Amino acid sequence: MSKKYILQAIVDGDNISFNKEFKTRQKAIDYMFNYYVFNENQNVQLFEEYYKENTHDVEYILDNGDRFFISRIIK
Repeated sequence: MSKKYILQAIVDGDNISFNKEFKTRQKAIDYMFNYYVFNENQNVQLFEEYYKENTHDVEYILDNGDRFFISRIIK
């Protein structure tokens, strides 16, 4: 079994699912910030993070009000 992370986001009110798996949570976070730079022409900052019922699902809120979610999956 290996641990992977998946990424979903709400950008400008639109739900976005990324068809990509990440080896670490940090790689998923970096991917999301790069998404904003290259696709939205924005430099956003992390405002808050919330751990869901378990520590494997985290919601990140950005300074522009958008949010993204990273969940750990086991394959």
